[in-house]
Amino acid sequence: MLRTERLCAGYAGGIVLHEVTLDVAAGAVQAVVGRNGAGKSTLVHAVAGLVRPCGGRIEVDGVHVAGRQPHRIARCGVGLVPQGRRVFSRLTVAEHLALAAVPWRAATPTGEGWTVARVLELLPRLAARLRHRGDQLSGGEQQMLAIARALLGQPRVLLLDEPCEGLAPGLAARVRDLVGTLARTGLAVLLVEQQLQHAVEIADRIAVLEYGRVVYDRPADEARAEPGRLAAMLSVAAVAELPAPRPVPGSGPVPRT
Repeated sequence: MLRTERLCAGYAGGIVLHEVTLDVAAGAVQAVVGRNGAGKSTLVHAVAGLVRPCGGRIEVDGVHVAGRQPHRIARCGVGLVPQGRRVFSRLTVAEHLALAAVPWRAATPTGEGWTVARVLELLPRLAARLRHRGDQLSGGEQQMLAIARALLGQPRVLLLDEPCEGLAPGLAARVRDLVGTLARTGLAVLLVEQQLQHAVEIADRIAVLEYGRVVYDRPADEARAEPGRLAAMLSVAAVAELPAPRPVPGSGPVPRT
């Protein structure tokens, strides 16, 4: 559903991304982890059209979109949940949702469009806060609103830039559960994370960016089996025990690695 091929991008003539190639299938979560300055946000911004690539390809369901304006990329089915949430402080939750809603499109993965009612069913906390302004919401509620806003654009590809940043552990876990739920609806999810444990808990595949280059790209089960290697890549002095592999629906329990 989303493919970047030898993607290069940067700022003011400087190159940040160096020939990044990634594939994200419909219904899958591709996590990208890396240290500060590795190029993670640049990757998301390049896919969304906020940074103009200087080389390579970006394809959404086979359509080449690199270099298009952000609103045209959004219409091709790309939704962005930016780092820091970026909700409007003086708009209510209801106003955010009304502004973000676009007409239903049959091109959504399940054939069912995201409506305000469907989003509120998925995120019932927002239904109780419809009259509250953006600056009256907690960090977790703002993150839910940012996700709801992206869904109402009818995406087929969802870009999440550090969605758990600044959240309490309980709220971060709820966001991670939500990401898995959205992937199961058929969305292709590109998840940028700095925290390795957050990524391995929900991802189907994990890539590591280092100085703008992909230095590791493996299925998540393999990544869970070699936490020391990933920790070394991320310069982590010590790494906690990683979560067990996720059970496959319909299968028996999966032993811990």
